[in-house]
Amino acid sequence: MMSEQNILGRTGKKWQPFASIPQQFKGISDIIENQKKIQQPLLDEDEQERINYNLVEAIENRLDVALVYWINGRFQTEIGHIKKVDLLNDTVHFIDKFDNIHTISSSSLINISFI
Repeated sequence: MMSEQNILGRTGKKWQPFASIPQQFKGISDIIENQKKIQQPLLDEDEQERINYNLVEAIENRLDVALVYWINGRFQTEIGHIKKVDLLNDTVHFIDKFDNIHTISSSSLINISFI
């Protein structure tokens, strides 16, 4: 009888180190997340020209591409096709494989490759 109470009574408690004060736990997790962030890489002119050439090629031939771009300190990769490039707003409109439309800043593009 005593062992049943101990088992049932302990199911809800899980101990986590450094989680005793919620503000401290949030602060520590924010610091860890900020340390994982990467600064936006600077592309030279040759890399920018290659990206622009691949954008034009992908639009003209309606090719599927893999876009790698930088956002909020991380690299993001999307696969799909390019809908349009807006030179006035410096954005690329991209449709992924799930038919979701993404608007990506042209300056955040790191790489574009054909699939």
